[in-house]
Amino acid sequence: MKRKAIEAIIVLGDTTLANPDLAYAVGRSLARGGIYFKRVSSEPLLLTSLLDVHNARKGRVKTVSTFTDYGYEKLIVEHGQAEAYPRLILKVLTQLGVAGKVVIAGRNDLAWGTHLIDRLRTLGVSVSGESSPTILEVARGTKSTDEIHEIREVGNKTTKVVDKVLDKLKSAKHKRGHLLLGGEVATVGAMKRIISTQLAIEELTAPEGTIFAIGASSADPHNSGVPAAEIKERKLIVFDIFPQSESGYWFDLTRTFVVGRADRRSRVLYNAVQAAQDAALNVLREGLPAQSAMSEACDVIEKHGFRTVRDIYNGKAQKISSGFIHSLGHGVGLTIGERPYLSLQSKDSLKTGNVVTVEPGVYIPKFGGVRIEDTVHITAKGCETLSNTRKEFELN
Repeated sequence: MKRKAIEAIIVLGDTTLANPDLAYAVGRSLARGGIYFKRVSSEPLLLTSLLDVHNARKGRVKTVSTFTDYGYEKLIVEHGQAEAYPRLILKVLTQLGVAGKVVIAGRNDLAWGTHLIDRLRTLGVSVSGESSPTILEVARGTKSTDEIHEIREVGNKTTKVVDKVLDKLKSAKHKRGHLLLGGEVATVGAMKRIISTQLAIEELTAPEGTIFAIGASSADPHNSGVPAAEIKERKLIVFDIFPQSESGYWFDLTRTFVVGRADRRSRVLYNAVQAAQDAALNVLREGLPAQSAMSEACDVIEKHGFRTVRDIYNGKAQKISSGFIHSLGHGVGLTIGERPYLSLQSKDSLKTGNVVTVEPGVYIPKFGGVRIEDTVHITAKGCETLSNTRKEFELN
């Protein structure tokens, strides 16, 4: 804040759901949200509703008050609903002695946010914007011990889900060229129902779905899978699961496998991706430029004879349709994609406390794809994998 000459940060929203900045600031899930005030070199203040105040006091903010404590209802009577909110913020800022530049954060409706900023400026508040990385992005990027513990817990639960799914496929009966689960032909839709059940058992949700793609559909990295597609032996299956816990923290994990014996082409893809992931994991550490990890993965995949997105940045191609066609990874925390980004154009450097995915992939249109992904914690000496999910390519 001092470096950016910002005197105060305000983080707000109607809820902490899908509002990672507010969730991070208050350290608690608040159904009705609130307003977080942080003046430079001062303890923060949180205003919330009477309904949420007791829950809010279990979070990380020591000073928690209600809107009523600051006369919000009276402001509504005097100025109307639309005007009362900015005047409430002004009242708190005045009490805190804030006279300098103020930044407003939190995910909110754009039209409402623009109106709020306009009114605050009219009322004399010096509201300023921030370019990325914002103060809160930087703060959220390095996880505390408690946060890493929470992400690890989500990872442990995710591992249980994945292991159950793999065991189900291994135990499937083979009959006349079909795989049977409970007497029914195994399909992508049937597997997703099993995944949903296991997520519920582990008290996890999948707000953005789950990828379970087989055969040619696995060549599209974000193809979630065709429900009616039958699970066939020797076909590549990409299983990408990214659940969220009640605390708001996410996890990200991908395994690629075949039921039965893999053919030579599939094995070549898998070996290339596994080697690329191993190489990237071996170089990750505090202080490493994030783009270096991506370059390491590209080096390995190119040595195995596949193209990478580096061809585009080097001017060798306008686009590529096969090979390693995405970045190596991204941060994970209160969102499923945040800084630092492990891409060729990333300006981030890794820090102790970062939690990132490492997910190289190689994709061949009309055939299939392989992606292997783990979520890891960056340390001074290297990285720590936050789940112990097995890597089993052939399910026999």
